[in-house]
Amino acid sequence: MTNLDPSQAANAHIQERLKRRIHSPQSMAPNLRSRQLHVMTWAVSLPLVGYVALFADFGEQEHCFSPLRRWFDEKRKRFWSLTPEEEASLRSQGQMK
Repeated sequence: MTNLDPSQAANAHIQERLKRRIHSPQSMAPNLRSRQLHVMTWAVSLPLVGYVALFADFGEQEHCFSPLRRWFDEKRKRFWSLTPEEEASLRSQGQMK
């Protein structure tokens, strides 16, 4: 650094300080705001992907989500419907006509 003029020496000093800051362990770790943004991104993305895959209107034609939607509709119908045994039990209790 002895051959540098004062402005170049100051610039070299600033660059060296920047390199030390960039390569320090504290600068490599994500800060709290970055972590919050990362979690929020996942929290928004997953329900959005689920909505698009299961409920968004792509028209009547077959598309890449059609098998998943058929599977989901079958599971949903089975969840919200009664088995014949459950219906018979409710009828015998007088809770269902």
